[in-house]
Amino acid sequence: MYAKITDGAIESTGSLKILFPSTSFPGGVADSDFKTANGLQDIVNAEQKDRKYYWVTQGDVTLVDGVATQGFTNTAMAVEDVAEVDDVSGDPIYVQEWDADFDNGEGKEPGKMVDTSEQLVTRGLKYTMKAQIKSQANSALASTDWMVIRKAERSVAIPSATVTYRAAVVTECARLEAAIAGAADVDALAAVMDAQNWPELT
Repeated sequence: MYAKITDGAIESTGSLKILFPSTSFPGGVADSDFKTANGLQDIVNAEQKDRKYYWVTQGDVTLVDGVATQGFTNTAMAVEDVAEVDDVSGDPIYVQEWDADFDNGEGKEPGKMVDTSEQLVTRGLKYTMKAQIKSQANSALASTDWMVIRKAERSVAIPSATVTYRAAVVTECARLEAAIAGAADVDALAAVMDAQNWPELT
């Protein structure tokens, strides 16, 4: 994508075919002389943060220090669970369920979605990441679970290396869960998730 710059402002953006429909470009590429003569710049991208932790939306192409730059807005996802409320009234929003016996009036089929007493909660990243860590721990332990069952059923000792490994998995899981709970913001949470140190079974 290119930006066509005229008198220090972006006149238009698009591909070479869109900007110069009557001009052919060998290999589909404009050379430096053509770019200079026509005020063309390759559009560069502004920062896009990790989409596991941020909502990233595309904005406008603007000149940043003279460089045509595709803008992006990075909005941090909620770290904590959010109890949902109505945007206008501020009243709690409740989980709904189907009430098959609800009377809709004469001539109408019974049944309606009605509020329960449970407030609707949108889970935050901490909840999601804790679930992910627990799943990883369970997967790491699964390959040696049979040894635990064998010991319980037939009193066959678990190899010491396996005992050490399983304990290390549990310890790392607990460490990560505590660190996730203590993360103050999205970036701190991302740092925790990037610092996982699961043991290896030897």
